[in-house]
Amino acid sequence: MGTSSGSTLAKDLARSLSGIAEKAGSFIRDRETIYELSLHDKVTLETRKTKDVLNIHGSLSYISKKTCRSAAMTEIFFADPDKRQSSILRAAGEYLEDHLARGGKLLVMDKLMGLHKDHSHHCRTIVTPDYARLLVMWDRLIFDLPSEREGKDPEQIQIMIPEWAEYARKRGLPEVAILVDAANRITFALGSDYFGEVKKGHLRMSMYQEKLDLKAGKGGGLGVHAGGKVIKVAGRDAGKLEEKGALFFGLSGTGKTTLSVHHFWLDGAKGEKVIIRQDDFFVLAEDARAFGTEDNAYIKTEGLQAEDQPLLYAGATSRNAVLENVYIDPGTLAPDFFRYDHPYVPGGRCFNGRGIVVRNELDFTDDRIDLDQVDMIFFITRRETVIPPVMRLDTKQAAATFMLGESILTSAADPTKAGDSVLEVGTNPFIVGSKGEEGNIFFEILKKNPGIQCFLFNTGGFGGKAIDVSSERLDAPGAMERLSEYLSGKPHGDKGKKITRKLLDGSQPEFKISQVRYELSENGRRSRSRSDLVEIYEKIGSGELSASDFTLVRVDHLAGLKISIQDSAAFIREIARGTIEWKKEDYWGYEVPVSVPGVDIARFDEKRFYTDEEIIGLKDRIRGERVAWLSSFDDLDPEIRDVFD
Repeated sequence: MGTSSGSTLAKDLARSLSGIAEKAGSFIRDRETIYELSLHDKVTLETRKTKDVLNIHGSLSYISKKTCRSAAMTEIFFADPDKRQSSILRAAGEYLEDHLARGGKLLVMDKLMGLHKDHSHHCRTIVTPDYARLLVMWDRLIFDLPSEREGKDPEQIQIMIPEWAEYARKRGLPEVAILVDAANRITFALGSDYFGEVKKGHLRMSMYQEKLDLKAGKGGGLGVHAGGKVIKVAGRDAGKLEEKGALFFGLSGTGKTTLSVHHFWLDGAKGEKVIIRQDDFFVLAEDARAFGTEDNAYIKTEGLQAEDQPLLYAGATSRNAVLENVYIDPGTLAPDFFRYDHPYVPGGRCFNGRGIVVRNELDFTDDRIDLDQVDMIFFITRRETVIPPVMRLDTKQAAATFMLGESILTSAADPTKAGDSVLEVGTNPFIVGSKGEEGNIFFEILKKNPGIQCFLFNTGGFGGKAIDVSSERLDAPGAMERLSEYLSGKPHGDKGKKITRKLLDGSQPEFKISQVRYELSENGRRSRSRSDLVEIYEKIGSGELSASDFTLVRVDHLAGLKISIQDSAAFIREIARGTIEWKKEDYWGYEVPVSVPGVDIARFDEKRFYTDEEIIGLKDRIRGERVAWLSSFDDLDPEIRDVFD
């Protein structure tokens, strides 16, 4: 196990529990036994009312009560838990000791994260017996231990007690708690049965150790939340084939996985092709090599269809896939990637269906997961207004973009915040330690490897707009009811409707209403945030304010014209070939394309959609967000922090 310092409570508990279980013969390690247990997963069968968990394709399809990571309940400490954390850890230890004393069993599985001898990690997961599915998914996701590591102590341990809540309630403890001892590489995940806690828990601990090794001069690297592939293209040099390693950074829902596994319609007749290496995390080394972590891919399945994502669809409908929280038709047992019914989610709909797909079943893969050289880095965002579909970045701009990790929220979260910006350093919610330091390390890697080209990709839309549609006094009939429905999160009936809008160049394309929002106006001042609207609504209800003093304004948010997968694939293909002509953009200082073979770049001319005043206003708003975010990191290199000043 990892080197410890200070308190070793979490480590000692893990060792003690393992010792008790080993002595009593209470560990179940046999893979076939664990698989058989998972076929009769209680949560899945009680919900679906079927005899086992297999779907029409013969693949495993589970349901969990928790359908996303418990990020707000995740606490990281460095060997020294505080008093409250210590009490939770000790209670978890007592729960498991009592379970073992009563003859209970524990399921255990050791696996290997990564294949490179200097960047692989021996990981152990221990799970209570009713949740064998977590280990089956874990088994399918990453690698088996090589024979020389069998029987040795693991480098990190994660202990899962999904049924924790009832025990915790009786003792006044949190019903969900994810406690991470980063120094000793021990995680206790209590009260969650979501597989993402297993996957990300081990990644979090491994990536932190890689960073410690890098800082200590012992190799290591920077853990990056990115997919990766090799792109083999015929360059400008008389069609000579060149291989280029590419990394794709992106938050969930931006298209990271889609682009990581897409074939880009390369010309196979000329020998052009892609080689898919990894869907998720890499270790980026100082010499620009990148080392993969997982054997297979853990994908989002929302809206998955063969026409748009043929490789992922084939993988998700394979007999060897494992699905989680994907709707299964009770009559046909067929998965439906466009239906989201789920009994354990508020509102009854889960938009985080997942699937583990077997990488070597996908076209365009080989037997490797590493990149010998990273030549291109693509940061993927989703915006809807004035962010072009592709920009080429210099080193400082790339480091700042890494720090921003920007995108927008979707309506699957809080409808009143749909379209608002979200920022996540490195698009990586699993960073342990200083995030500013993370950006500085990335910056140093880029400076040491000037041949790496970096790009910012927008996979959302272009030319979107918020339009005031109507206004009425808040004391008008039905106005308070409309505001109440909006605050309750009820979707507006016009959401998704398409309307025609005349642009400044005279064209009249269709735009989709992505969200209908309501705002309150009082003496020319607009209140937009949910908290402000709720406060006003409640004060009107209590008589502290009068509805007659406010105007209810309906605002329709029009999504930008869609930047398609065909557009993004063409940009990447031609970047790799070196055929794009670039020019410097005046406001940001980025380079933007003048011409791209096979793409009508004029479609994304901002002057088609906005007046000069609107363009500056939209860019100033984005710039303000970026400057404020970068300024919040005291230890960030000033060259990165001041890039937009």
